[in-house]
Amino acid sequence: MLNSEMFPIQRILLSTLFLFFFFSSGSAQISNPAGELTYSSPDDIWAQTLTGSHFNEFWTYHIYLNDGLTVHITFSVANFGSLKSPVSGVQVSVDGFNGNLYQLSREYNINHLVQDKENHIFRLREERDVWFEGKLPIEHRIRINTAKDGVHYDIDLDFHNILKGYKWGDGKFQIGSEQVGIITHIPFAEVSGYVAINDERKDVTGTVYMDHTFQNQTTTRLVDSGYRFVHHQDAKNWDLVYLLLPEDTADKETIGYRLKSVDGKVTLQGVENITNLRKSSVFGENVARTLDLNLSTSNDIRLTRMEDSEKFSVLSELNRFARRAARTFLGGEVIHFRGEGVLTESGQRPKRGHYNFFIVN
Repeated sequence: MLNSEMFPIQRILLSTLFLFFFFSSGSAQISNPAGELTYSSPDDIWAQTLTGSHFNEFWTYHIYLNDGLTVHITFSVANFGSLKSPVSGVQVSVDGFNGNLYQLSREYNINHLVQDKENHIFRLREERDVWFEGKLPIEHRIRINTAKDGVHYDIDLDFHNILKGYKWGDGKFQIGSEQVGIITHIPFAEVSGYVAINDERKDVTGTVYMDHTFQNQTTTRLVDSGYRFVHHQDAKNWDLVYLLLPEDTADKETIGYRLKSVDGKVTLQGVENITNLRKSSVFGENVARTLDLNLSTSNDIRLTRMEDSEKFSVLSELNRFARRAARTFLGGEVIHFRGEGVLTESGQRPKRGHYNFFIVN
């Protein structure tokens, strides 16, 4: 039986939500989906798991606003077997609000989860303003109104000019015996509304990208790290990269894709492997500085971290002893890094955008 003082459950369980790339051990067969790029359906946004003894699922919004303000919101559901009853959760990061960074984590028993498919509402708890709603790509809205550690978060964002979502084949990627689902629900949309911290409110406009990741098993960790890059110019010109590097793979094989639009023409390229990875220190951790990626079309691209703005791990809330115990129990700690980056490609102009990397420490 776990010692509740060593494992403060309300914090530790949420941290496990972000250890979502734990898969079965052994020699890993790694493959991207077969099939063509297709539009996602409105029903794809609902939870694809929620059954069985283990599952993990994440809806991650990357929101880039005026005056250098960025907001990242991740809704999640998870079941980690005998540790505790299944939970839902949310992680919120507001960076650049009057030069400050604010981070929030919440979780709820999954019995409180509301998926109102008729009215297109996904809500973590009935009496809480923590939800998203709207039938994609027609409409969408996010609402966060909660407080923690003396900080009140009030976020209301309405999406418009929403592009159709995409998935590659059936959206299922393979690592060993496990399947990982990845769907790009919102490659590009415009957003407006407000972000308020305590008593100060800012009206905002900008763009948003959202992806959805899910899997049904959690056994032994296989993923070493994960990488996202988002470049938004306008509704017809954008570039998205999302890949995962499994642990101990030959030739740094990856699962993932590059999805880009040039003058409204959308193309898909699989990310086959990392041909070169150079690291540097950021916030006290050794993280990829540049990544050379080999694509399914046999050309290469490079992702480079340029400016680092944020490091986040839920375990950082714990004291030293509890954190050590949690890392031992969970098999590691997932640490997220965010900031500005650039994508370079031979014969093309560099594209500046935003990176979101994570490592398993």
